[in-house]
Amino acid sequence: MEDLGLIAELFRTSSTLERAAASLEKLASEQEIGHVEKEALEWSGNFLFAVDWSTQQHSQGPIAGGLTLQATSVRPTFYSCLFRMVPRLQKAGMRDEKEIVLFLGNLYKNLRSHGAPGKGHKKLTADQSMLGALLLHEMAESILVQINNNGLPRPTATLKDEWKPTANELTPVLEI
Repeated sequence: MEDLGLIAELFRTSSTLERAAASLEKLASEQEIGHVEKEALEWSGNFLFAVDWSTQQHSQGPIAGGLTLQATSVRPTFYSCLFRMVPRLQKAGMRDEKEIVLFLGNLYKNLRSHGAPGKGHKKLTADQSMLGALLLHEMAESILVQINNNGLPRPTATLKDEWKPTANELTPVLEI
């Protein structure tokens, strides 16, 4: 049986990501958000900076140990969700990896700043906020699916299986 502490942390991660997604949707429709929602946004931004290897090139400061464990546990799920979202990202005008990485970096910075513009980033448009919310919803749901297997082996044994490279027309750069 998997470590119950890790499962509890992953459940909390999923819940917080879901709350942050709902908060982004509120911000997209120009509604006010409360203190708890701001905390969920900030935590999610910090968490996604820890999860996404493309942002770790930039110094973001130290990452807490518990957050690192959660990020490591969720990283394959994150990239799987991101890969499944590529058609939507392309439909939103992001044609290459560089544009997607820029969008994600801006999303994470906006999450950390509770949706407000700040030094080094612009405020997300309503469409970008909804796209970010969709990514967070996808992640939250995928994490629940991941921990809801009651300790049984996962049907996908490798990252390559999880990634499902045939889900869209892109060819994975990383060979496993």
